[in-house]
Amino acid sequence: MRKEWYVLQAFSGMENKVKELIIEKSKVLDLDRYIGRIIVPEIEELDYSNRKVEKIFVSQDSTIYVKKGKDVKKGDIIAKNPETTIKHSGVIKEMKNYRRIIVETKGKKYSKTFLIPESAKVLSGLRIGKTVKPGMPFTNDGSYECDVEGEIGTVEKVKRIIVENSNSEEDVYIVPVKLFDSRTYKTGVEVSEGEAIASGKEFKSKSSGRVDIKDMPLRKEIRIIKTSRKKLFPGYIFIEMMHVKEVEKMIVNIPYVSSFLNVGGRPLKLKRKEIRVILRLIGEEEYDSAKPRKEIRTDYELGEHVKIISGPFEFFTGKIKSIDLEKQEVKVSVSMFGRETEVELGLTEIEKIVD
Repeated sequence: MRKEWYVLQAFSGMENKVKELIIEKSKVLDLDRYIGRIIVPEIEELDYSNRKVEKIFVSQDSTIYVKKGKDVKKGDIIAKNPETTIKHSGVIKEMKNYRRIIVETKGKKYSKTFLIPESAKVLSGLRIGKTVKPGMPFTNDGSYECDVEGEIGTVEKVKRIIVENSNSEEDVYIVPVKLFDSRTYKTGVEVSEGEAIASGKEFKSKSSGRVDIKDMPLRKEIRIIKTSRKKLFPGYIFIEMMHVKEVEKMIVNIPYVSSFLNVGGRPLKLKRKEIRVILRLIGEEEYDSAKPRKEIRTDYELGEHVKIISGPFEFFTGKIKSIDLEKQEVKVSVSMFGRETEVELGLTEIEKIVD
């Protein structure tokens, strides 16, 4: 007798507790040899209810170490700006501390940079995301003020370094104070072409979540969106086991268990394609994504039965519930272990059923 997959119904919210109890009790009763994998299917989904979305802004020439749609953990390196190097050999003529404030217009199509001497005493309330308007002061004495409407994208302490090159011309460099090597580079020090006077700023994730990258005209926005775990089938536990009376009796007598999904009182054995979907959705079985097709059909109709040809639900058939031609997506209702389940699919993942 080989192990098959069955569906156990339990109180919603107690699925993982039931799983623990099955494992414990089967060992006590020496029935664990009849039990295989026990799965409470969960997936990670974006938690848009969490308003604290981490945003990281980097220059267009930065090195990005993450990919859109991938998950990162707190402390992972996200990106790194290039180091600041000397363009022409010369001598450092002047170094002063400034506050760099970058204001972006609506839609982030344009930006304006304000360099304010630290001696002017910049207002403490200026922070990323703050809305500013023309006439709004940046300093306590009002000597520096905003002259555009938009949103503050950057506020950081920088050094303004002037290097007089061999042609008696001045090259100006603006580098973050934290990244500047102030011990090595001082006024009067000679610097050579290509020499790095400041390392590239490294950005690390402050939280765990899923990466979204947006290209903008002036820079790139990297967002870390928090995720939460969601049960795919609340109240259902999928158990791989040999169907013997002792095992069935043990399981149905465990607290919080309702019953096996059954037909005529006999536990319903899952089809191979049904459990394959579960294993694929939770990442325990690999599958090919949508196969490239020369032509995408758009002549589908609501209520039409279609065949799913790729993805976790490959080999299933179902009924079209909604169509979004702009996104080239459909919602299809499929039947799994006696219940209807709606899934979102791309038009490349389905095909018409030809009689």
